[in-house]
Amino acid sequence: MDVADAQIGQLRVKDEVGIRTQKLFQDFLEEFKEDGEIKYTRPAANLESPDRCTLEVSFEDVEKYDQNLATAIIEEYYHVYPFLCQSVSNYVKDRIGLKTNKDCYVAFTEVPTRHKVRDLTTSKIGTLIRISGQVVRTHPVHPELVSGTFMCLDCQTEIRNVEQQFKFTNPTICRNPVCSNRRRFMLDVEKSLFLDFQKIRIQETQAELPRGCIPRAVEIILRSELVETVQAGDRYDFTGTLIVVPDVSVLATPGTKAEMGSRHKPGEGSEGVTGLKALGVRELNYRMAFLACSVQATTARFGGTDLPMSEVTAEDMKKQMTDAEWQKIYEMSKDRNLYQNLISSLFPSIYGNDEVKRGILLQLFGGVAKTTIEKTSLRGDVNVCIVGDPSTAKSQFLKQVSDFSPRAIYTSGKASSAAGLTAAVVRDEESFDFVIEAGALMLADNGICCIDEFDKMDLRDQVAIHEAMEQQTISIARAGVRATLNARTSILAAANPINGRYDRSKSLQQNIQLSAPIMSRFDLFFILVDECNEVVDYAIARKIVDLHSNIEESVERAYTREEVLRYVTFARQFKPIIGTEAG
Repeated sequence: MDVADAQIGQLRVKDEVGIRTQKLFQDFLEEFKEDGEIKYTRPAANLESPDRCTLEVSFEDVEKYDQNLATAIIEEYYHVYPFLCQSVSNYVKDRIGLKTNKDCYVAFTEVPTRHKVRDLTTSKIGTLIRISGQVVRTHPVHPELVSGTFMCLDCQTEIRNVEQQFKFTNPTICRNPVCSNRRRFMLDVEKSLFLDFQKIRIQETQAELPRGCIPRAVEIILRSELVETVQAGDRYDFTGTLIVVPDVSVLATPGTKAEMGSRHKPGEGSEGVTGLKALGVRELNYRMAFLACSVQATTARFGGTDLPMSEVTAEDMKKQMTDAEWQKIYEMSKDRNLYQNLISSLFPSIYGNDEVKRGILLQLFGGVAKTTIEKTSLRGDVNVCIVGDPSTAKSQFLKQVSDFSPRAIYTSGKASSAAGLTAAVVRDEESFDFVIEAGALMLADNGICCIDEFDKMDLRDQVAIHEAMEQQTISIARAGVRATLNARTSILAAANPINGRYDRSKSLQQNIQLSAPIMSRFDLFFILVDECNEVVDYAIARKIVDLHSNIEESVERAYTREEVLRYVTFARQFKPIIGTEAG
């Protein structure tokens, strides 16, 4: 131990709250039992492997053990987090007997209240909260310096464990009492601690958005084991704390940028003295970010957002169901009139059009994707286009499907651009790297993309979805970014005929403004014609009046929406093969 260490040891102030929380939390890990055995012994043993360093703790267990400890963790989370991690490290060292000093971290799950992105205010800074949202952008993984070891260039004293505060932080002064160096330090990379670091952006989901508001977004910081666990388009719950970080994008420029007036040409300097800012004094701006300690899928059960659907098997889904839910699916599979019951349960507020309802139901079930002997992949998703006169419930079909399906995106043709539908390459504000921002087809991966007013799309934008509809991929080659992204989505489109009404004397091709290549990519075309028929018109009017007078509860629904969704999701796991007898 050198002189500087002894000096620092005398000056260090003890944090009473942190030390007490650390002791209580370590007692909790050592004493909390479930089914007669200590719960966290086995998860702690897994931390022996080199690639594991995080212990997941259920917050409900902490509340059962000690309510005061749970309150302290929620209210002072950012303050006591290092002490909680230290207690995990001590616990792992005692239980397993690790030879090397390994930094372990704690991640809390099942935090009781879930907040929306819009609820994040300054009162939440430093507290333990859970937020949910849809991932819209993921950045590449970078190494982040967490704890630095510096060498003083004047007296060669080693300064260890300099905490980095969201930007590169030098020691304030050399620890040697004789040396007074404040500037000349060199980072010792070998003895410093680096962690994986990834930044993602989440946005409010459509269901949470108040009327007339633009979706809010917040940046999430993921570290160590959490990196690369989320994909753009999925909905997740993030547990962690709201933090305030310096806005580095402002610091990147030497001095603040001079505002160019209309009188100046680009390249000319501004006139007169512009104050201290011109001399390089920079104002430091702050912005809020969310430091996550655990990530979980929002619908950890049915809905297909917890795992990529290709990795979920029917057995996994059966394990997740209760006995009553499994019994209901078994009963539905034995129902002789299942086809009709499913469409009446799915679209109870739309009169007639049974063929269209059957087509959309089959689209929800999907086909079977195949790979030929030559390794050519054939899509299994069904694309449907509804062409019809005005007021024939086309948009209503699209709206119902987008509300029902967990991974459905609703968009309008006229208001969508090619980049908004596929993917955009945007420049990151801080690192100035190019990153890919997911479009509607990527966000609806393994789901349905509903496009209204399909005939009113620009031809250039229609061309962008040719590849996505047949090959089910999106290829990007721009701004130095070359990538092929998955877009395994079914497309449900609604279009109006030319001149507003469908002309029966002409063919389908002559009635709609769609090119031959894009028409060939749709598997089902439905034509809805508004005929003047007194009986049908009376029945539709009767149905609408019943809906408005709240008699819709009397409509015979064989199954609830949740039961239909569970059945459809379960049925999608099976990949039937046509045998020789069927052929």
